Amino acid sequence: MRKMFALLSLLVVFSMALAACGAPAPAAEAPAVEAPAATEAPVEEMGPASQYIGSGMLDGNGIPSDFFADVHIRKAFSYAFDWDIFIADVLQGEAVQAYQLPLAGMPGYDPEAPHYTFDLEKSAEEFKLADLDHDGIPAGDDPDGDVWTTGFRIQMLYNQGNTTRQAIGEILAANLGTVNELFSVEILGLPWPAYLAGQRAGTIPIMSAGWQEDIHDPHNWYQPYTTGSYGGRQNMPADMKAQFKELLDKGVSETDPAKRDVIYKEMNQLYYDLVPGAILTAGISHAYEQKWVEGRVYNPIMSGDYYYPMSKTAEAKDPTIFNNVTFGDAETLDPARVYDTFSGEIVQNVYETLVFYDGGATDKFVPMLAESWTVSDDGTVWTFQIRKGVKFHSGSEMTPSDVAYSFQRGILQGGTSSPQWLLAEPFFGAGMDDIAAVVDPEGSVYDDRALMQAFDPAALVAACEKTKAAIVADDAAGTVTMTLAGPWGPFLPTIAQTWGSVMEQKWAVEMGAWDGSCDTWQNFYVSEPDINPFIVTNGTGAFKLDHWTKGEEVVLVRNEDYWREPAKLERINIKEVDEWGTRFAMVQAGDVDITDVNLEDTPQADKLVGEVRFFNTEANAYDPAVPLCSIDETKIGVEKFIACAAGETGTGGPLRLLIGRPNILQTVIIYNFAIK
Repeated sequence: MRKMFALLSLLVVFSMALAACGAPAPAAEAPAVEAPAATEAPVEEMGPASQYIGSGMLDGNGIPSDFFADVHIRKAFSYAFDWDIFIADVLQGEAVQAYQLPLAGMPGYDPEAPHYTFDLEKSAEEFKLADLDHDGIPAGDDPDGDVWTTGFRIQMLYNQGNTTRQAIGEILAANLGTVNELFSVEILGLPWPAYLAGQRAGTIPIMSAGWQEDIHDPHNWYQPYTTGSYGGRQNMPADMKAQFKELLDKGVSETDPAKRDVIYKEMNQLYYDLVPGAILTAGISHAYEQKWVEGRVYNPIMSGDYYYPMSKTAEAKDPTIFNNVTFGDAETLDPARVYDTFSGEIVQNVYETLVFYDGGATDKFVPMLAESWTVSDDGTVWTFQIRKGVKFHSGSEMTPSDVAYSFQRGILQGGTSSPQWLLAEPFFGAGMDDIAAVVDPEGSVYDDRALMQAFDPAALVAACEKTKAAIVADDAAGTVTMTLAGPWGPFLPTIAQTWGSVMEQKWAVEMGAWDGSCDTWQNFYVSEPDINPFIVTNGTGAFKLDHWTKGEEVVLVRNEDYWREPAKLERINIKEVDEWGTRFAMVQAGDVDITDVNLEDTPQADKLVGEVRFFNTEANAYDPAVPLCSIDETKIGVEKFIACAAGETGTGGPLRLLIGRPNILQTVIIYNFAIK
């Protein structure tokens, strides 16, 4: 239901743009165990239980389906993970242990938050307190045998090729085997489609999951891991979900930062006490650019790069053309559907939102297509004064009606694999994560266009009218008024992202999008990328789409009729080059301005670094560039880069390195409470 669908397969690497992670697993620490054939039998031969839990019983050759429903089992597994090994050997020092889900600077963030540590003695203690046979006797004292004396065998899954997830499983498996030789965790890689299908079906007993935030707010961290996408796949008990939901609803509807801080600290404690997952690490950035690049805004919440403020000095081969060489490809150019970083970068530069991020800040905003805005005293009514004189690339002038249509269309298009849940919740209420929930609160029509089309026509019209009533344009006054279901603390960051982009209604309808009628919207519900009409664009941004050749390149050209000063760069070439060696050769030749560098390739790229910008945590910004004198290979992470002292001559390398900023992605081991 979330951005993770587009991002999970990218978690192998810490790329410059995504700050993801990936490196060979430390085999010496935790050798993989080949899964016995019995555990790979088809489900139908095993009965209703998952094929990944062996016998499905507490007999030493499997686990019962409610294995992780015992809180002591969850705590025992959490104490068995070695963060130091993972950070040093897998992530090469470019991460820190995350004590809670919210990131630094957010309401609820506490550098002293309660957290699990690597402690095998505590792990053993928790196993001995478990009661998997439900006889009321802790496993360590049970004369009839329980998990401590019987042991278990379980499979931990990862998607093939994701060496980071593989390493997580191997570290955990080795340590659990040390706690008790009767404990066997087998690591099994599945093709991505099978892995995703297992998640959705609830058959995977334990796995690691990554999340990259959509908005810089604690709600966007706790919701996925409790009541949202991952929480839904963990089969949490209803009473546990209810505890999380109560705090989630309180936190997101509160607008006072001090009060939100208190609420989310309660959430931190609850997540620690109930331990639905083991929070692992938050990474740090490691990004490169040619030293002739100027004006780059490195903001991790943005979708890739924002090219409007950027320029190049005369040292570049061509100061007017910018070359970004990367891997991957865009999925769609529909702002309402975009939920991956590559597509988002294109949309972010071609379309615009009502408000936008203030430079590198993740929590400050400036007017964009809205000149100003006001909020009612109760925090529910937002009125935006729409900027006049802004033209779409088609030449038509933007109106408040275009703004209202863009939001209405996105919400009604919906679909839980799109970002529209982020807009549905503030307009319809916490937990109302799709227009399907408005049509039928029982959830019968989620993600199914045919069922939606066949539903009660009166209910369909009512859902559409409710959406339109919440987002009202007044072209004469030049305003758009948005009425929320209740106060929504992170509303500005919610609409500042690409899914808040403004489209021209007339053009969109001509392209085959929803016509604005409440009698037809259901025909456009769940628009998947392969049938979405938007492979061309028509925004208000500083750049226009020249062409998109799938699998090869995206080219943007300057919008000479932009409502602000035109961009300094005339052309942006974003080329897809998957092979690192080719990208590296282009960097050496000076044919690339920025490029993605996987973590395992950073030692090679580091040799070209001539100056460094270290991230200053206190200032929440990068310090000015300083010459790099040497790299201390005996150290890891930021500490290995040695800046020049006064009078020293640096390496003279052509690249500038930006390093040390905490990224917006975390990894969590999640437990399945009721394995199916």
